Amino acid sequence: MAYGGICDNLFYKWLPKSAKKTFPICSRKSSLYGNVNLKESIKPSVFRDLTKKEMVGLLDYLYNRSDLNLTTADKAAINSNYVFISEIFLPPKRDVLKHLDIDCVQPRREARVMIFRGAFSIPDVIEIIVSPLPNPTGYRHVPYLPKSIPFINRPIDVFDFSIKPLLEKIDRVAGKMLYELYGGRLVNCSDLCLSFNVNSQLTTPLSGVKKRLWFSWLQQFTEHFLLRPVDFAVLREVENNGNDNIIKVWFDGSLFNSLEQTVAYYNTYKAYIVKVPYPTSNGKKDRTVNSRGKPSFNRPLKDPSQVSPDGIRYNINDRHVSYTYWEFDVGMSVFYGPRLNDIRYKGERIAYEISLQELATFYSGDKPQEHILNFLDTTWKIGALAKYLHPGVDCPNDATFISSSFKVDTQDKPLTNERAFCIFEFNTGMPLRRHNGYFKYLHRFYEGVANVALILRTIPTIGIYDYVIDFIFYQNGVMEVKITPTGIVTSSWHDHDNPYSFQVDNNLMSPLHQHLFNSKMDIDIKGTSNRFETIDIEPDVVDNVCNKKRGVKIVQNRFIKRLKQTELEAAYKFNFDYPKLLTFVNNNKKDKFGNSPGYKLLNKGMTKVMRPPNDGNNPAVSWSQYQLAVTKYKDSEPYSSSVYTHSDNPVINFQEFIDDNENIVDEDLVAWVTMGMHHVVQKEDLPVTHTPGQSHSTFLIPFNYFDESPGMSTGNAVRLDPVDRNEKTKTVKIDRLRTKSDIDCIPKRTYYDAVLKKNPCLAIECL
Repeated sequence: MAYGGICDNLFYKWLPKSAKKTFPICSRKSSLYGNVNLKESIKPSVFRDLTKKEMVGLLDYLYNRSDLNLTTADKAAINSNYVFISEIFLPPKRDVLKHLDIDCVQPRREARVMIFRGAFSIPDVIEIIVSPLPNPTGYRHVPYLPKSIPFINRPIDVFDFSIKPLLEKIDRVAGKMLYELYGGRLVNCSDLCLSFNVNSQLTTPLSGVKKRLWFSWLQQFTEHFLLRPVDFAVLREVENNGNDNIIKVWFDGSLFNSLEQTVAYYNTYKAYIVKVPYPTSNGKKDRTVNSRGKPSFNRPLKDPSQVSPDGIRYNINDRHVSYTYWEFDVGMSVFYGPRLNDIRYKGERIAYEISLQELATFYSGDKPQEHILNFLDTTWKIGALAKYLHPGVDCPNDATFISSSFKVDTQDKPLTNERAFCIFEFNTGMPLRRHNGYFKYLHRFYEGVANVALILRTIPTIGIYDYVIDFIFYQNGVMEVKITPTGIVTSSWHDHDNPYSFQVDNNLMSPLHQHLFNSKMDIDIKGTSNRFETIDIEPDVVDNVCNKKRGVKIVQNRFIKRLKQTELEAAYKFNFDYPKLLTFVNNNKKDKFGNSPGYKLLNKGMTKVMRPPNDGNNPAVSWSQYQLAVTKYKDSEPYSSSVYTHSDNPVINFQEFIDDNENIVDEDLVAWVTMGMHHVVQKEDLPVTHTPGQSHSTFLIPFNYFDESPGMSTGNAVRLDPVDRNEKTKTVKIDRLRTKSDIDCIPKRTYYDAVLKKNPCLAIECL
């Protein structure tokens, strides 16, 4: 909560008047923690994203290369050569481990650059590695990729939506019809605008032709336009020269071959076609995202707020984070989003990399533009769209905000998102452990400890959906990756009952869709020689010796360890008839009982993709067929998804990672984890989908890795033992391990609203 003054601070109510002027602000008490330095290091780590200095040096080098013939961002056109994106190119893992583990020299820092070469007679896309940074002297092509990628397969760019000439043409031919039906125009529309703001790509695998095709859906452009669809869409082709041609028109439940044919149909049947007045904002149910209805409390009351009595208890140096026994490096890929590297607990590496790979949404519907609506969000630049975290809502007020910077196609100045991440401690309100022994003649005691975790959060907003992505570090060596979707649902025109959506408002439906989230977990358990084993739970039929009758059996469960020898064996599709645990162990290390130390992977967000593997776009998103796949680490397999996915040659085909069926016993292993959910939209999803019940998590949990739970060393436990005299309980002994239970300070006041008014670009897109 924000405090406007002393009277607004809830904590002041707890204090006597004499203390209000002298009570200290909660702050850091030790030089060992609470040290936050977010400045770019002069010598950035091997995992650090490109610094601003490096981006400047990179562009100076690229623009001075006559063989590249690059146009600056402000002058770029579809038929010019220009830099689309650049980001850090991570060295081969073996070189990084030599640097980290045996003090070899740090590998040189290099940049990965994607260039669109529209000026070529046969335009294409290339990806190059430029090095060394910050003062490059040369470049080479990215290994394991084609040296030239067809221009038609390029990721989504601004020229896919530069449709002003098309709008003028539609308005000229069909403007009168659209105004009569929907109360607005496409050009010169003032406050009564119609706009194409949902675009679904008709990809080559679905269209059967090598063309860049888009279905563009029409909405009434008010807040929120996604909930104002009308029954009109165009299928358009984006040519290599930037021109748009209309291929088909969807109107009144049918496809037409031209605008003229559509208008002729309208003029014939206009008396029978539904008209939708342009919305006003004075209605009680206006579909806007504003609080309304009777408040939960009769008078405004501030929400509870967490207080950190000793201030921040984590350290950050540039992008390296340490907290209790945890430490890791933070990064953000412009395409793929958040990435953590060198994740360690008690000094030992648990994972080399944990990163997001894809956020995907597959729709179904009764219209052709819904049939083909597959959003693969890497093509929209997930990392660049992670910004605008709001203190007090998205993150606690005392969170630390971490920025990200990129070179993107629209500007040469680094695109800096000041609030790409937030990091904070959080009391979950659930005990990390607890036990109450209350029997008189056994043990009488209470022992427990609060579950306080460190959360690294980012929330990319990709057009309509917001994805709350959390990396959560618990004090017992457990790590969680959690993804929670919220935001505005994609809506469509409803004119008849169908099996794809409930009608949720007048003329409004939102098609059935499936969310899919794919992550990479490069797990290193006490080194890079690991095994993937399942602990299969199976029925066990034994004699019931306790039964009087002979031959009676009893059914119980037993487990069997099964080692997965190859990648095909390890491609996992969950079957509830055969429950199992998924473990990664190091067989070269044994405890005194013969157990191999490991970590258990628990996917609590499993979903099944019911579309056949070779249907439509599915060959390019073959990772979606598996809740878990385990492969041998290769530098040539850095990602499961590809920004060229919408083509018939996606460059990266995840199924090929598995089909070569390499041995995975005592190898460096990578887990590719898919979570997701089917979303049947209901009325309560309007106007915004709420988060409760939407979260999906994957956990990494110690599995015979420690001799006992490492959470036993958590410092703030409480132990209560009775003090008895003459068989009567007189009092209780309280042991809080030298930590006081009272709060003897007040939180630092925040002035966030005032900060926003001075710098609105922290929270909204500035013009």
